[in-house]
Amino acid sequence: MKVMAGKGEVVAQPMKDSSDLYRTDKLGDLRERFQRDGYVYIKKLLPPDRVLQARSITLSSLADLRPDVFAKGVSPLQGTAAEGTSAIGLLGHQQVARSDGVASVLEAPECFRLAAALVGEHETNIVTTSYKWLRAVARGEFTGVHSDRVFLGKGSERLLTLWLPIGDVPVEQGAMMVCRGSHRLRAFAPIHTCYGKSQVGKDGTVSGWFSDDGNDVGTVVANRYAVDWRTTDFEAGDAVALSLDVIHMTAANRTDQIRLSCDTRWQPAQDPRDPCIRDWHSCDSGD
Repeated sequence: MKVMAGKGEVVAQPMKDSSDLYRTDKLGDLRERFQRDGYVYIKKLLPPDRVLQARSITLSSLADLRPDVFAKGVSPLQGTAAEGTSAIGLLGHQQVARSDGVASVLEAPECFRLAAALVGEHETNIVTTSYKWLRAVARGEFTGVHSDRVFLGKGSERLLTLWLPIGDVPVEQGAMMVCRGSHRLRAFAPIHTCYGKSQVGKDGTVSGWFSDDGNDVGTVVANRYAVDWRTTDFEAGDAVALSLDVIHMTAANRTDQIRLSCDTRWQPAQDPRDPCIRDWHSCDSGD
């Protein structure tokens, strides 16, 4: 399929669904796939009704904070943006992510279990950041090409991201895109030896992007045929896990709907922690 990968159009293949490996406890195979591909996609990791409730809470909170971003005459719970809306700024309102109905999704037991499965630990030995990268993305906006190492690369090598769509997020609304195998294939060495070793300040800012166009990856790698973009039409309850070095981005939102999603970070409790993240906790909040 053709996808607007930021400012350019790329061809992407469907993500491989790893739900069967996860639900049948083939965790060794699941970890092997994660290590090989740099991502795993799990359908319905979370109960869809809980995710849709979190979406309603988030939109209601956003309507109180930024009523101007919603289309007139339409309930904010529809998530329809006013024409010209941009830079909604939900990241700066952590109280929304911490509200009970939202936090219960972003720190669900299912998320702890998946993170534990992917790093080979027990779920009680997993910690997550208190800060959540809860995003509201308007038409034309996207996250550019990057790896998480440039933002959070001073701690555990086993740190991973769970990207959670807060509601249905089809490709045209700005779905996650992953460049399969880009964390380990030799063809991507030119990216990792320069960009991948850089450090930036605030997670998710333009300054930390490799590019705002997914096509640019193919111009830098040693073999452009190694570039294998993957994406899918996400539904409420789905999740995708990303390794620290895998190259990824989001598609551009080409709709009038506000795309809601959250990046959540996870790692083993005993591993070193990136100093730019102060607060972490475990599933029992005892960390």
